[in-house]
Amino acid sequence: MKIFSFVQPNFQQGPKEFNAHYLPYSAGVLWSYVNSFPVINNYYKLGKFIWKRDDIQQTIEQLLTSDIVGFSTYVWNKNYNYTLAKKLKKVKPDVKIIFGGPEPPISRNNFFQIFPFIDIMIKQEGEYTLRKVLECLDSEEKLLSIPGLLINKSGTVFDTGSATRIKDLKLIPSPYLSGLFDEIMFDNKDIEWNATLETDRGCPYQCTFCDWGSLTYNKIKKFELDRVFDELEWIGKNKCGFLSITNANFGIFPERDNLIADKIIEVQNKYGYPYTFSVAWAKNQKQEVVDIVKKLLNSPGFNQGLTVSVQSLDFNVLENIKRQNLESSKIEEIFDLCDKSNIPIYTEIILGLPGETINTWKENFWKLFRSGNHTGVTIFQAQMLENAEMNLSQRKAFQIESQIVYDYMSGSYNEDVLKEGIEIIISTKDMPYETMLDAEVFSWYINTFHINGVSTFLSRFVYKFLKIDYGVFYEKLLSFLKQDNWFCKEMAEIRMYYDNWMSKGQIDHNNIGNVEIHGWNLIHRTVINIHFQNKYNHVFSLLYKFMEETFCLDNNILDELFTFQKNYLISYKNIKKLPKKIFFQYDFLNYVQETGELNNPVTYEFDFNEDKDMSLTRFCENLYFYRRRNFGKAWVSKI
Repeated sequence: MKIFSFVQPNFQQGPKEFNAHYLPYSAGVLWSYVNSFPVINNYYKLGKFIWKRDDIQQTIEQLLTSDIVGFSTYVWNKNYNYTLAKKLKKVKPDVKIIFGGPEPPISRNNFFQIFPFIDIMIKQEGEYTLRKVLECLDSEEKLLSIPGLLINKSGTVFDTGSATRIKDLKLIPSPYLSGLFDEIMFDNKDIEWNATLETDRGCPYQCTFCDWGSLTYNKIKKFELDRVFDELEWIGKNKCGFLSITNANFGIFPERDNLIADKIIEVQNKYGYPYTFSVAWAKNQKQEVVDIVKKLLNSPGFNQGLTVSVQSLDFNVLENIKRQNLESSKIEEIFDLCDKSNIPIYTEIILGLPGETINTWKENFWKLFRSGNHTGVTIFQAQMLENAEMNLSQRKAFQIESQIVYDYMSGSYNEDVLKEGIEIIISTKDMPYETMLDAEVFSWYINTFHINGVSTFLSRFVYKFLKIDYGVFYEKLLSFLKQDNWFCKEMAEIRMYYDNWMSKGQIDHNNIGNVEIHGWNLIHRTVINIHFQNKYNHVFSLLYKFMEETFCLDNNILDELFTFQKNYLISYKNIKKLPKKIFFQYDFLNYVQETGELNNPVTYEFDFNEDKDMSLTRFCENLYFYRRRNFGKAWVSKI
């Protein structure tokens, strides 16, 4: 019997005190499939699953009895995997090393000169191809006839063409239901496990910044519903705290995905787990998708809302990246539905895409605000994924320059010696370096004041009542704030840290209290400082003065509007005093949502629907970790 081991390490996830790790799902799916064939399980035995980033030498010791080692490789483990494989091959030259996953640069002609320690590279989807490799491993002639491989022939690449995609997902046994992970979980009772769930596989889009479509051949295939339901039962019963649903477009099959949503709620109510989960919503939302979100908002642990991933709202940029968004009228309709139903909206936009200018970048925000999304905009930096079209064929045409950064993987602290980096775009022909830096600072400014809730309702009211556009409001506010020493210091330091990040690969930021600041949460730094430095009243005194001096508003309206805005932004010092009921002569919320008249007396309740005993550190950490559920802003309801 030959021993086959898998390497799929990942970082610890989320706040450190959780000690949370992902189960090695990709490796588990591969082994579950190949081991279902007698020709495999008669000759191969499962060795080790390497699921975390232990010391390299320690990991080599665990793998010395293995005859074949498979490496599942992506941006969060590539350096670890390459280093481990190279050292393992040196210690044990006869071990067969097989790589797979989205990250290895399969288009390079010198692949095995870069990675001479790799024997076989599996391209694209892996189940069927790995099975054929293991069946033919002792015959080079047969190996050369298997589609989907790069084979190391004395340092030269033998490319066998595109992989054969598995036709029927029913043929893949579940690694959860087969008991494959039972031993790992039994031996590591101190770990809070995260689970991954595939309900379907594939993506019909071809965005040039993404490597997903190239891996899955675009056509969507579905796992059987009974299997999905049984896996959800397993995940709840085995107390997996966080669930990542990996669909590229959850909700694209409304009837089916509604049933899955029902099952998630049922499992949570039965077991109390998973207590939170995430999904990537369908790109082209319909009423049916909003209905699924409404349903999930009533479940435990889900209030991240609806994701509308637009990436850019500029037509030329969208053409460059081969992406088609919903029409503006449809986006406004979805935002309006969510706003009136108290559904958090989460929109993603990407800075640095080909063709984006500083003006079109700013206009993305104004368009989103005019369309009705005010609190759930997340800004990502464009990344050059190894096998994405943007990296392979658009780099030269758009004069793209990039930098590897080491503190941008969401929730990863990247503290071990083998740091993992992500290659981000720092300059294009339409947005040179200094202009990109301007865009970073602008994004911080808008994220701080509008998206994080500091001035959201002030600008919304002025937009509706005085017909003053968001762009005008925030340009005027920025000019005013530049007179304040504290704000100027914040802005100068933010620019310095982003400059560090883009030029050196790390921001090198000291902790704020016990909160660690990295590239992935730097944009929230000023809101964190508002709480840690007790600047809440200082900021609102600036805002009041700005409103008073800049806009012609009745004093009664201004005072009540300010009371509404100040209570909308949660003050950590006051969370134990919530909920708070306040009477207003003016119905600001329904007025800006265009569902009611301004001159309508109303009582609103402001509440903090989270743990009111959480520490200041946890509160500030959650401004990032819980951003998808509008953390830091009050839940406002009419009494």
